[in-house]
Amino acid sequence: MLPPSFSIALEEHAAFPSLGADKPFFRDTFKVFPKCLEEAEDHSTGRLATMDEGHISYQIMSHLPGTGNDRPEACQKANDEMAEAIKKNPTRFGGFAALPMAHPEEAARELERVVKELGFQGVLIDSHLDDMTHFDNERFWPVFEMAERLDVPIYIHPGPPPETFVEERYGGNYAADVALGLSTAAWGWHEDVGLHILKLFSAGLFDRFPNVKIIIGHMGEMIPMMIDRASELLSRYRKSEGGRSLYDVWDQNIWVTSSGMFSVRALEMLLKVTKKDRIMYSIDTPFSKNIQGWKYLQELAEKRTLSKEDLDNFAFGNAKNLFKLNFELKKF
Repeated sequence: MLPPSFSIALEEHAAFPSLGADKPFFRDTFKVFPKCLEEAEDHSTGRLATMDEGHISYQIMSHLPGTGNDRPEACQKANDEMAEAIKKNPTRFGGFAALPMAHPEEAARELERVVKELGFQGVLIDSHLDDMTHFDNERFWPVFEMAERLDVPIYIHPGPPPETFVEERYGGNYAADVALGLSTAAWGWHEDVGLHILKLFSAGLFDRFPNVKIIIGHMGEMIPMMIDRASELLSRYRKSEGGRSLYDVWDQNIWVTSSGMFSVRALEMLLKVTKKDRIMYSIDTPFSKNIQGWKYLQELAEKRTLSKEDLDNFAFGNAKNLFKLNFELKKF
């Protein structure tokens, strides 16, 4: 079976001057992986070249996580900078805005601005504020209300944890860099986003905003493995309150990307509990490479993990429908 001729990727980070990468986590990361910073700061020629290498037809850029939560003015300026980059290649780039989630009312207004004035496809927000606060408190809900009103998705992405949190929760009888790995890509990031979704569900957010659209990455942030048990236990506490089930929310409000996880068996597990039209391809630029994604699509085609129609929908069709993209994609 031939691999897809098109693909769309939507967890693809970029660094723009007004937000940049000036956070301890990224300063340390880019000391070890300096080319990643160079790739994040490239919004044109180099980025397009690696997209072509990886057969990426269209990429939705987002700002580096953890850089804008408490910086309303910087978020606005960086979103404008991203919009200028998109204008130069509008059939190859789209945009997810950064929002100052520590200031929910301002964040909601910025969400409205970027969608109505800049044409962004939605927003990518951190899973927590700098102090690990999640968004189940209703003071944050104006952002979700605005997203539902505008009919655009919110991508909830892991955010860098504070150093004290890493030491307290993940420190142990091993080197500090192992603790950092456990707190981020090896475990903690995914645990945090999965917990966040369950907290939003338990707080009734999806009952209040039944049409809100949420995207999460990394093959579902651990929820697919736990959804049966979580649903069984959480439903006991929600029976007296009424409201929708976790299964309903998972089927109707949640979309999942493969970002950074090029695993056939992880996708197979995700497919056991998730509708095919809710699963979308992504890379996790610049921390994963577009060419890895292309090799993954080739592997899926070779192993016939999905039918040709379902593989095409995974690679581009589901995203094209979600974001209402009505222009011709670049074919490879």
